[in-house]
Amino acid sequence: MEIPTGGYLRQWRKSLGLTQAALAERSGLTQSVIAKVETESVDPRASTLRKMVGALNREEHPNQAHTVGDIMVSEVTTLLRIDTVQSAIDKMVLGGISHLPVLGDAGSVVGLVSEASLLKGNVGRDVCVDEVMRTDYSMVDVDISVEEARRLLGEKEVLLVNQRGILVGLVGRIDMVRALRETE
Repeated sequence: MEIPTGGYLRQWRKSLGLTQAALAERSGLTQSVIAKVETESVDPRASTLRKMVGALNREEHPNQAHTVGDIMVSEVTTLLRIDTVQSAIDKMVLGGISHLPVLGDAGSVVGLVSEASLLKGNVGRDVCVDEVMRTDYSMVDVDISVEEARRLLGEKEVLLVNQRGILVGLVGRIDMVRALRETE
């Protein structure tokens, strides 16, 4: 991926008819930061460039999914560590769900129960899910690109999505396939 110059970003912003103030509002950056990036008076962080490029892409292609936040399932069914395997089975079957994040006492994600982990675990139904949960889950930021998520889903079954450290959704392979279908 080529790193855009400040001049390129300024030209792109102007071609879309955006002011620096409008880009600041859409990107979550300050107008001062945008001005410094465009005049190349600072060496911006990758996260700053990602925010600017993301906002410009969303402006240029408003009907296209750009981030995992655009394609994620936001109503996530979860488990607590003390929930039983039977509870996990019931939630999966009744909800048509294949992955359930497991939350710890503080409400943060501590594991993931999948169909595979239930099939591999040779335990009773009254056992707590923390006996069968996986701890090698993938957590991504809500703002990562669909392209990056697509690459990760080539290796992982599901991506848990967080915003400021809080679980806000998940993206499975079928969600990515749906997004691919909608872009054609």
